[in-house]
Amino acid sequence: MNKRVAWVCLVAMAGLGVMTAGASAQQRPGAAAVRSVDVPALNIIQKGKWAVRDSEGAERTMCVRDPYQILRPENVTTPCQNMVLESAASRATVRSTCTGHGTMLTRITTDTPRQVTVEMQGVIDGQPFSETYDARRIGDCS
Repeated sequence: MNKRVAWVCLVAMAGLGVMTAGASAQQRPGAAAVRSVDVPALNIIQKGKWAVRDSEGAERTMCVRDPYQILRPENVTTPCQNMVLESAASRATVRSTCTGHGTMLTRITTDTPRQVTVEMQGVIDGQPFSETYDARRIGDCS
């Protein structure tokens, strides 16, 4: 799995706005998102356009529509079960098990609603990965 799994997820939210499905953020046509976990550190993150930098310095932008997208790898389409291991106002650790794909551990530190650090590691589709992403909100999605 490539390094963009996370912010893909934010990873994708910072993954910031990529995947919205499964247990972490499930969407059905005409229905609001349903969440199986409540993570205060994710709840304060602002939606919008984010610049995400990985540990090697590569930067990309993404639209975050739901901060819970961080908890789901980009290439996983099946539901993931999330277990909150640590939760505080500005940090959380969540273990995700994605049916038929693998598991990952995500550590989220919300410095401000506009600046976040996400550390992810695990094995998805047989590929181990470990990555850290720094993300900052840079505006509204177009």
